[in-house]
Amino acid sequence: MLDKKRYFLLNFYHSMNDGFFDSIPVILSFIVLLYGYGEKEIGIIISLGAALGTIASLGTMYVAKILSPFKIIGLIIFIYSICFLLASFFSNFIIISLFFIISMIGYAIFHNICFSYLTLNTPRQKLGKILSDFTAIGDIGRIPFIAIAGYIAALTLFSISGWKIVCFIFSILGIISIIFIFFQQETKAAKNAKQKSSTLPSFSILKSKPVFLTVLSSALNAFSNEKIFTFLPLLLIFKGLDPKIIGTFAVGFTVGSFLGKLACGRLLDMFGPKSVFITAEILLSFFLIFIIITNDLYFIVAISFLIGVLTKGTVPVIQAIITIPFQKIGQYDEIFSINSFIRGIINMITPILFGYIASLWNINTVYIIMAIISLLSVVPLISFHDNDIIEEAA
Repeated sequence: MLDKKRYFLLNFYHSMNDGFFDSIPVILSFIVLLYGYGEKEIGIIISLGAALGTIASLGTMYVAKILSPFKIIGLIIFIYSICFLLASFFSNFIIISLFFIISMIGYAIFHNICFSYLTLNTPRQKLGKILSDFTAIGDIGRIPFIAIAGYIAALTLFSISGWKIVCFIFSILGIISIIFIFFQQETKAAKNAKQKSSTLPSFSILKSKPVFLTVLSSALNAFSNEKIFTFLPLLLIFKGLDPKIIGTFAVGFTVGSFLGKLACGRLLDMFGPKSVFITAEILLSFFLIFIIITNDLYFIVAISFLIGVLTKGTVPVIQAIITIPFQKIGQYDEIFSINSFIRGIINMITPILFGYIASLWNINTVYIIMAIISLLSVVPLISFHDNDIIEEAA
């Protein structure tokens, strides 16, 4: 069973992990202005950091074999802290960029470990609520970090650039927070999982039909869902709408995302992950087409809210779906590692691909493709049953 204190700490560190990660583009915005660079350099740094984190995610099982979940979390926060600290003392743009790239190495591993830990220590009938609350709280928790980064980085105190002060504050906060890690004992379930696990994920598990079907749905979901918010401002501008409404749209999408995670997780416990996922993806396809054909401002704001609900609401649902085949053997690190790696690769490809398609035709074409693939993502689950499980470890 999941201990309330441990669950609180997971949410606390989740907020810190995501807050540190999401604050990096904000901090970089002020750094590139100071050094005379621009969006291109920020994009390169973030892409390299994402690529490094995606590759590192394959090492989830290796670190889980050596360290307990909370010690892995502590190590990830420590890496963030040291990189922020070092960045605050250097003035060379390339070196500073390198520290930020390295700091992002544990982002995917953190989520793999947390999702695995929660799944291992939560009854299946309550898993939806736990996963949805965990992902939603992470969204709320990252807001203070982003706000602090934005406000302080814009200042200059005692001739010290604000972004250096932000990095120093974050580093101290991270180091102090690690103290709580030393008071956490490894659970019996975690010990058993560690003893059974191997050190590297084996993609041979995809030969299993239920595993392949769930991962394929997750991959198609990533291809169609992950960059919806990224390109929507361009869609609104393409329609000839006033750019000032983008802020209103963003608020609607964000609120919808938060509520979607809370709602879909609870629906998951009531109706099962397969039914919730299929319904959400079909509705999402419909709304993506609808936002293409409408130019009414009120409809666009309303649809942006609903798209947020359906896009981010499927996050906990996907995590539950991919673990179904492994519920009997209780080994989740491997599937989370493989799934995050595949989704990471897709997230690196889609911005370039969709950008090229938009320039070749138009942004409407991108959203038509997203709608089609969102609909296709339900196909693998049609022949999948919730009782399809693996009897023993590979």
